[in-house]
Amino acid sequence: MERTLTRELENKFDQTTPQKFDKIYIFKRPFQSSRLKKKWNEIYAQKITRELTPPLQPEIDMILCKDDKMIAVEIKYFEIKGNSLSRSFYEGIEQTLALLRWGFDHVALWQLFEESVAPEELFFYGGWTWSFVHASSEHGGIGLPIEFTFMQVRKHGAECDFYPVQPERAPGGIRLRILPPPYSPRFRITTPHPNPLALSQEGQRLRNILQEWLETQTPDC
Repeated sequence: MERTLTRELENKFDQTTPQKFDKIYIFKRPFQSSRLKKKWNEIYAQKITRELTPPLQPEIDMILCKDDKMIAVEIKYFEIKGNSLSRSFYEGIEQTLALLRWGFDHVALWQLFEESVAPEELFFYGGWTWSFVHASSEHGGIGLPIEFTFMQVRKHGAECDFYPVQPERAPGGIRLRILPPPYSPRFRITTPHPNPLALSQEGQRLRNILQEWLETQTPDC
């Protein structure tokens, strides 16, 4: 389902606001490239033995390119299974952190929730994840340098729309503030959390070899 929704998101960006991004790549698998593997090993063999070289990223869900900026996006889908949601609230954080190594300007985690998820659960899952990722240590967070958005997926026949959610406490319960879709002309994608590894020597080297590899790939948008 995540792959289907990722492709749907890419199509929405392409159809609705192609001016938002110059290129979009989805489902790119660095570990399948022998050239990337060779370059990767050259970088890390200088520090540790080949047997202990960290593994290549298995798959990058989405890469958004605009001018000279690159944003990597990890996408996770949550649905109701039995009496609970199918994933833990922190799903995707570990993959998102691994993407920082590649020197992207920004790295984002987008959590997608099916429409039937109750407002209270959205508040708990999305709200607590946001707090954990972005709040200061005094408020229970760890201040990670990643962008985080959670969205409600609404199906319309064979198509879907994606609405970012801001849950708020209100008298009598939880109120959901539904924002325009990220591909809407009315929605401004902001990236206030730059990748601290983007300017590191390692990050720049990995970004360069990734860009060279992407130039051999056909953009999906």
